[in-house]
Amino acid sequence: SSSRPSDACRCNWIFSLPPCIMPRLSTSPAHLLLLLSLANVLAVEGGVTRQVQRPPAAVPLKHAEAQQRVRELSSRGKSGATGRTLAGTVDAAEDLVQQVHLGLGGTGEAVVTFTTWQRGLSSRVLFGQSGGALEQVAEGQVSTYTTRICPTNWFLRHPRMSTKEGNPDVSSEALARLVNTSRLGLPSSSLSYKFIAQASDAWNALEEGCTRYKNPLGYYQAPYIHTAVLNGLKPRTSYSYRPEVGNRTFSFTTPPVAGAIEEGKPLKLGVWGDVGITNVSFAVMQSVFASEPDVALLVGDYSYADGWSPKWETFGTLMEPLMSSVASLGIPGNHEIAEGNYQGIDWLHRYPQPYRQSGSESPLFYSYETGLVHVLGLPGSYAPTDNATADQPSPQYLFAAEDLSKVDRRRTPWVLVMFHTPWYNSNENHYGEGLKHQWDMEELLYRHGVDVVLSGHVHSYERSHPVYRYEADPCGATHIVIGDAGNYEGPSNSWKEPQPAWSAFREASFGSGLLTVYNATHAQWEWQRVACVSHAKDGGYYSWDGKLGPDGTACSTEGDNSMQRAEPVDATMLVRDTTACSNRASAGRRLASPSVEMAVPFLV
Repeated sequence: SSSRPSDACRCNWIFSLPPCIMPRLSTSPAHLLLLLSLANVLAVEGGVTRQVQRPPAAVPLKHAEAQQRVRELSSRGKSGATGRTLAGTVDAAEDLVQQVHLGLGGTGEAVVTFTTWQRGLSSRVLFGQSGGALEQVAEGQVSTYTTRICPTNWFLRHPRMSTKEGNPDVSSEALARLVNTSRLGLPSSSLSYKFIAQASDAWNALEEGCTRYKNPLGYYQAPYIHTAVLNGLKPRTSYSYRPEVGNRTFSFTTPPVAGAIEEGKPLKLGVWGDVGITNVSFAVMQSVFASEPDVALLVGDYSYADGWSPKWETFGTLMEPLMSSVASLGIPGNHEIAEGNYQGIDWLHRYPQPYRQSGSESPLFYSYETGLVHVLGLPGSYAPTDNATADQPSPQYLFAAEDLSKVDRRRTPWVLVMFHTPWYNSNENHYGEGLKHQWDMEELLYRHGVDVVLSGHVHSYERSHPVYRYEADPCGATHIVIGDAGNYEGPSNSWKEPQPAWSAFREASFGSGLLTVYNATHAQWEWQRVACVSHAKDGGYYSWDGKLGPDGTACSTEGDNSMQRAEPVDATMLVRDTTACSNRASAGRRLASPSVEMAVPFLV
């Protein structure tokens, strides 16, 4: 197995509970029973656990199939120990309101976005505390936008992972209907005229992957996107809301306010990335919801529309059960910025982030605080990263430097940074793509004692030991690559050998993560596998039967050469030691007392 982190940064909490936990434990029968259960469930070796309950399988895909899956979830009612409602109360397909999403704003704010296809409908959202009347009204705004159709990704024609028997997401016939402008009755003398004799010719008629700018059929019109801000919300409180023109009511629980800690209620952050709209994507979404997070973090690459924009509508529909009921934060990836020549326009309209509230000049970078965690979201490699040594430092760097310098670690001792392209990646895929960003900003993150860095991009899972400049360092950040939510490009299953010393765990199956923050010094990270995929009979693409992975049996994704490829779970306790690591205490802001300490409970 891989080398373990240093003793200063490891909390082997199964066999030798740390002093911070021991005084909180009792010898009551309930605690003893939980401890016995814990020992049976979590046989830990090098931060790896070996048994886990997994979510049920599901197979969605096309837009109509996505609606059917949401309808099925709605009929189930509730999910999870808290009884949170997983979907709306009526059939989503019968509602004028679609693709409901819950984001975050300033203190006491939640941002609701939804789409309609009809113009002139109300953007208002009615809301109130759950169990009561929806007596409060949030006024909203509406916008729409247009994009050029640019199916640039080769996988749109030849998906590497499919639940449609390898059939393309974009058929030649569908593209030909847009390219063949002769069907409009245009005269052949018009520069907008284009005749396609057979559908397969449509791909060769594109200009650098896009429909010609002269083509009046070559643009996609987004639906009307409504945005409303719910104000005056109390922390850790359940609310219900309904878009005024809709017939479905949704519910959510607000996350804790910055600096808050409540006995028995640790902050829980769900993490996923590189999602897409496959049956694996749908199962991973349910896994994130089942972990009952206070906030869901999406580390880039949402829909994988890749220039075929109707896929944004399918994604919004398919992921609505989670995104309408758990507040989320996210960052753009290359499939929002580069693929499809989108330049981020779809993401910016559909999934707004709290950038103004955090003093940022750009919607691509921002920060947010909840509980004991300060979250910094960055575009990373998809914007200039030049640091203070350059003649003109980049806005991204300047914002990050200012934001990190202002973190009060007496209030938010944990600092978490998100950007899409990873720095620490031992996979053959996307290897070394983030080097310029790393050269420009790793020292900044180290100087300010960043605890965790979350990335995606590589379609696999990997966790590092605390690391700085490729050397194990107890005062460095733990880097987590979690681009394994199931998109159609398939798994990144080829790893460099030998496994680097800084790499603690790596696996090419699909899953989701959960960061549970107990107090100022201890947080647990856990990744759960959701699906192992294999080649179809003809070997042309990967597929998932909806069974391999969730039933608890040992499995691995075909072609995965990692040592941990059959492990269903990776779990580790992260420990902040401000005595040994002064960079995590910030000058003048060192934790003065255990006033924000909370017991780490039994983990079951």
